[in-house]
Amino acid sequence: MSFLELFTDPLSRGPLIATLFMSISTALVGAIAFIRKKSLVAETLSHATFPGVAFGLLASFFFFSGNDLILFYLPLLFAFGFAILAQALVEKMLKEKKSADVSLCYILSFLLAIGVLVASYMQHSHVMLFKNLQIFFYGQAATMHDTHIYIYGALSLLVALVALIFQRAIKFSCFDPLFSSSVGIKSWIMKGTFSFLLTLSIVIGIRSVGVVLVTGMMIAPSVVARAFTKKFSTFLLASSLFGALFAFLGYIVCYLLENGAESTYSVPIGPAIIVISTLVAFISLLFAPSNGAIIKQMRKWRFQKSCILENILKFFWKTPCQSYHLIHLKKKQFASFSILLFALFKLVKQGYLKKEGLFEYRLTEDGKKKAAYIVRLHRLWELYLIEYLSSEVEKVHQSAELIEHIITPEIEDKLTKLLLNPKVDPHMQPIPIKEVL
Repeated sequence: MSFLELFTDPLSRGPLIATLFMSISTALVGAIAFIRKKSLVAETLSHATFPGVAFGLLASFFFFSGNDLILFYLPLLFAFGFAILAQALVEKMLKEKKSADVSLCYILSFLLAIGVLVASYMQHSHVMLFKNLQIFFYGQAATMHDTHIYIYGALSLLVALVALIFQRAIKFSCFDPLFSSSVGIKSWIMKGTFSFLLTLSIVIGIRSVGVVLVTGMMIAPSVVARAFTKKFSTFLLASSLFGALFAFLGYIVCYLLENGAESTYSVPIGPAIIVISTLVAFISLLFAPSNGAIIKQMRKWRFQKSCILENILKFFWKTPCQSYHLIHLKKKQFASFSILLFALFKLVKQGYLKKEGLFEYRLTEDGKKKAAYIVRLHRLWELYLIEYLSSEVEKVHQSAELIEHIITPEIEDKLTKLLLNPKVDPHMQPIPIKEVL
């Protein structure tokens, strides 16, 4: 099947397009929940819908004779009601001075337990209803059809319009509630709008990925988007796009596995989407350009290496000897033997040191200029701390030892002008003049 046929074939377009729309809406609302630190609220509401679905299925059977249309909509209506009930119970517990995590976890387990009790009753008395209940609990995106496309499309449009129209109010209410109130933004309106969209997204999403996984559809795209973006509007857009991408990839993986040459089993779409999105989120947390864990560690290592190189140059500049052997440098405890050897090799390659013999080194003219500039930054910062921050003379050295490695030429120029081009530091040591490196 070609790429275009996936979106036009009667068997594939329903699950694919409906899941795409559902992922966009849930990811967008999940992004707001992520910023507002309400992810656990979403988890609580998703589990709170389970007893609502169970009671809705029983009501459709007893009062509407199991009509197929009612069998789909009534459980969702009951699920929406139970999600609202869960929020009301949480608010009540918060007013009773209970902590947020205790309240959320308690309501989550309480309502889920009710759902399990009802489900156990249905398992023996109403077997067909129990099978329908499992669809909502685990999700069954593969059985969705064109009707679900319209439902999820309308939901995505609603959520997108609300996010677009109230973007400024949402941003202020998320990051600075006091300021948003001062400029006339009603906090209770924004809170109610967010709660409605969150509940609606969860209720609609459980048909596709189920009660236990819908929160993952909301939060995983936000985790990935947050690793690559900082601007709020870009974050919302990126979360939606990542949600759609994960949904598409999940469907493609399921389609390929199910239609392989030796395929003998079906792969559920919802769990596949969650696994893919979680893997991407984990990778983004490690390798994101700005704040990935591995990238940050690499920057930390580069900075530490730079500090070692500059400290070695300062040592050569401050001591009268023309050259030093590797063993003597090791006694100064700049770093381990291997790191020190690498640092000396690097300084030689940069032209700041020159080898005099086997593991014997001395400063070059460029090395003297570089070392003098580092000392200049150190002593300028000490003088600034004394004159403008009223620090004690005995305590400024340690601070300058750290700051000297991160002072930029622009900051150095500002310090020079602010201190009126000083000649000596607080310890009456001369401040080297600035030379062209």
